[in-house]
Amino acid sequence: MKNIFKILILFTFISCKAQTIVNINTYNIGDNTNKYFKDLDNNFTNFVGTWENTTGDITFRVILWKESMKPLVTENNSFMDRLYGKFQIIQNADLPNEIIIHNSVKYFPQNDITSTWSIFGTPYNSTVYGAYLEDTCANGGSGVLEGNVKMEITNLGNTPLNAHWTVKSVRPLHSGENFSVPMNIVLTKVN
Repeated sequence: MKNIFKILILFTFISCKAQTIVNINTYNIGDNTNKYFKDLDNNFTNFVGTWENTTGDITFRVILWKESMKPLVTENNSFMDRLYGKFQIIQNADLPNEIIIHNSVKYFPQNDITSTWSIFGTPYNSTVYGAYLEDTCANGGSGVLEGNVKMEITNLGNTPLNAHWTVKSVRPLHSGENFSVPMNIVLTKVN
């Protein structure tokens, strides 16, 4: 009987803390607590997938995926859909002699963790995605630099989609510091 009573109290508590589902574009308009900011307009759809730019024999590849209902650490009992990503820089992509020069998914022995993403953010609408970037391959592969990414689809309604990709550092770079990711290119959605 005590266990049933505890379960009923827990259920009542959870029910009182239920979220209201709202459109993601209403984030920071009013109170954000007890809400699930959901991609109701399907703005994530255009961005999810693999994007590439090849210059000479070097391919920059970005893979983006959607994760639903991620907790917002700054808000009480609130969640948001997020778009996460990772990148690779590849020499001779898709050829037998392919070499992955940089992969943003890395093991960090000092923390005993393996990164799963290096890009995360939320599309502003169906053509513009703003994101935070951790370039885990910066400084020739030995450093981490933080930046802001803007990815803007330039040919909506056409196939394949193209997007202008720009990166800006969150702080002035010191001598010898550089991003491994391209700072200003056009990406093509390949799947």
